[in-house]
Amino acid sequence: MKKVVILSSLLAAGFTLPAMADVKVELSPDLTLLAVNGSEDFGEKWYSNTREVNLNDGDNQVLVRIEKLIPQAGDWAKFNSKPMVVSFNANNEIVKLSPAFKIDGIQAQNAFEKAPKLDLRTKSNQAVNFNFAVLPGSYSVLTGYEKALAAYNSKQGNSEYLSTPIQSASVPVTTTETVIQPSNQKVIFSSVQSDFLSLSDVERKKFLQWAIIQ
Repeated sequence: MKKVVILSSLLAAGFTLPAMADVKVELSPDLTLLAVNGSEDFGEKWYSNTREVNLNDGDNQVLVRIEKLIPQAGDWAKFNSKPMVVSFNANNEIVKLSPAFKIDGIQAQNAFEKAPKLDLRTKSNQAVNFNFAVLPGSYSVLTGYEKALAAYNSKQGNSEYLSTPIQSASVPVTTTETVIQPSNQKVIFSSVQSDFLSLSDVERKKFLQWAIIQ
């Protein structure tokens, strides 16, 4: 009763309660959140353990990938899928995003790599329609995904997910992921070293902590 009186007094004095987000997206344990509505600035940039995100009603977009240990020949191997873009519309809902099938072995991993599929459902187990795409372009864990994601959204006409206008002519987007094979290990090291040195001290520390557990 005392709490009710205090709350009523605060409201009478002009205080307002923080607005509640209208859509909550929950992720299955297999999925890692990489970006929300075109931005990696959703909390923890280094993808710690974000299991849910609160969004406004209407159109939203998340970028995710599967990160999971898979048993292989008596040992374990880390499966990191390609980043996947999920765009959907929801209102006043709690929705859960998960792989369309259980990935519990090498055969399931191979099947997902050949034909990646995700499932988006409400708490009442109703399917939610969404647009799905494997993120094209070049990206890395050091440089992030925003540039490739912005190029994808620009090509698709998804202006609501662009922080700044991008001219499609100046940002070419390939329809398939491009993998550049370095000529030798020295090139790989130089690229990684350059990306690492471009980070702030805080980001370097977080990256090293992240790299240890990979």
